[in-house]
Amino acid sequence: MRTIVFIFIVCFSAVQLDAKQEPALRVAVIGGMTMSGMWDKVAQAFEEAYHIRVEVAATGPKHVLDTFSRAHEVDLVTMHSSDTMVDLAADGIVEDLTPWARNSQILVGDRSNPAQIDAGDALDIAMQKLVRSHSPILIHASGGTFEVFNDVSSSYKFSPGQIHLVTTKHGFLDDVAKLKGYTFYGAIPFLMQKQYNPNMQGFTFDDKRLRRPYLAAIGTKERIGEIRYQNAQKLLMFLTSKKAQQIIQNFRIEGFSDTPVFFPVKP
Repeated sequence: MRTIVFIFIVCFSAVQLDAKQEPALRVAVIGGMTMSGMWDKVAQAFEEAYHIRVEVAATGPKHVLDTFSRAHEVDLVTMHSSDTMVDLAADGIVEDLTPWARNSQILVGDRSNPAQIDAGDALDIAMQKLVRSHSPILIHASGGTFEVFNDVSSSYKFSPGQIHLVTTKHGFLDDVAKLKGYTFYGAIPFLMQKQYNPNMQGFTFDDKRLRRPYLAAIGTKERIGEIRYQNAQKLLMFLTSKKAQQIIQNFRIEGFSDTPVFFPVKP
């Protein structure tokens, strides 16, 4: 019996030693994923499955991840699908661009709600009400917002002067409130009050036109070396696994249990 116990202890120790010898994966993650806590849950599940640590080396907006990834050896990068991400691949910084999640924008409007949008309205109904009300619609100078608004608005005829393009980054929602208007805005920063105005309310819609994909990619073997490259491939594959996709589907920001903010690519 003692011999069996001794063998078990030796084998267990060897496995633990093996896990400790695996270098931690260094990742650059878009801010919404780290700010909301979703990335931590995915990384924890990966670590439990593969015994490979994951360290967030950089987080923030796209331009921050771009600059960091070009200057440092990053094993995996994930951000919204964008020219920024594709350029990293085109320049040989990363490879294997892989869609693995989506997030959604919401319609945000002044609490006076001049278009009389109801919480249960479908997106098409809400847009028709916006057209009829001639309410101001402010579009922030963001590639994602422009893309979403273009997809949604192409079927509607807004009155001249109804659309306002705004370059303000800080206090953007204050501009919307001053005009008693509406805007499209990311669900995550709105719910987490990254920008906040007490006069604003959000309307969520289960509509694919409001969703934006995230891409993940791994560093090239020439940049990160053979061992890291193999482990990065494991993490990339894990992101589209049933386990990770279930985490994405079930994730909610604390206090908003009825509002999904991430959507799996493999439901």
